[in-house]
Amino acid sequence: MLVNKAAGRDWKATDYPGIERSLFRNNETGGRSSVVRLARGSRFPRHAHHGHEEVVVLSGTVSIRGVELMPGDYLFTVPGEEHDVVAVSDAVIFVLSQKSTPVVE
Repeated sequence: MLVNKAAGRDWKATDYPGIERSLFRNNETGGRSSVVRLARGSRFPRHAHHGHEEVVVLSGTVSIRGVELMPGDYLFTVPGEEHDVVAVSDAVIFVLSQKSTPVVE
């Protein structure tokens, strides 16, 4: 059993200003499960999906491929899709990726 309590969550800066990640686990196919914290106006560049991805917005608002998602909203991405993520407000999202998602821009 793996437990990651919110109170002691370890946040790490990413290569993108205003975006931090708290990793839950890496999976056996090169993907990972994590919580991502985005400051308003930050942007994760367009990236390609080699496997499926699931996103749940926990707080705030993000725009993914031009669609605004708010708390409780869910996104499923299939292999081959590409998109960016823009923080419309400060936001926290849960991301589960089946495989790695390389940046394409």
